[in-house]
Amino acid sequence: MNVSVLVVDDAKAICTHVTRIVRNAYPKASVVSAFNGREAQKCLEGAQFNIIICDWEMPQMSGLDLLKWVRQQDAYKSVPFLMVTSRGERDYILKAIQAGVSDYLGKPFSAASLETKIQKLLFGKTSEAKAGVSSTGSIAQQKSFAKKPKGLAQLRTSKGVYRCAIKDLSLRDVLVVIKNEDSGAFPDILEQAVVDIEQISGDSVARINGFVSRLEAFDNRIDTPFVSVKVTFVDDDPEKLEHISKYIASIQR
Repeated sequence: MNVSVLVVDDAKAICTHVTRIVRNAYPKASVVSAFNGREAQKCLEGAQFNIIICDWEMPQMSGLDLLKWVRQQDAYKSVPFLMVTSRGERDYILKAIQAGVSDYLGKPFSAASLETKIQKLLFGKTSEAKAGVSSTGSIAQQKSFAKKPKGLAQLRTSKGVYRCAIKDLSLRDVLVVIKNEDSGAFPDILEQAVVDIEQISGDSVARINGFVSRLEAFDNRIDTPFVSVKVTFVDDDPEKLEHISKYIASIQR
């Protein structure tokens, strides 16, 4: 698969590590490294990239400053920007979201977690989908669902309250799976929703406001037992963002 990736990190070892992961996943990928924000600017002005993977703390220009500059460029207003950082404090997360970050990945990270992030940002799918879910076969999807979910949540809309399994989670949205009950009372597209995300330890719950941005059958049949629902968040409450950040970090370990 032909993708063009810009990796920005002042540690050359990290650039090499990320490059290896990307090329193992996408052998035909073009990967360019920049060792600070200024170098990254020059690369971005000279070529078009499909995704930017950037460290936060760098000399000359930080990842946050680069992100702000990137979002001011017409060619990169919507290009995925993945921030890689060891910082998980609420202030940092909120600043990144306000600047237009697409997602973030905590250090240290595994090859699988980075590949999953890239796959989702570029194609709206997880690495499980990349493995080959056919348009007609539900077997691969059912195997995917059979895997342990990333957590449990409660989805509340005007149509009802749904217990659901979390299949994917970022600072901007959550993908959950609900059971296809006989009533068939599914949430509506663009309907306001609240997602109650339980901390894995069970000691707290974050109630995140959002709206239903996608609804689809889990597999390609009219009697599918499960339905996938994507909720895009509209909350910018620092405490809630911190909760999500800690939750994401806990499921990546």
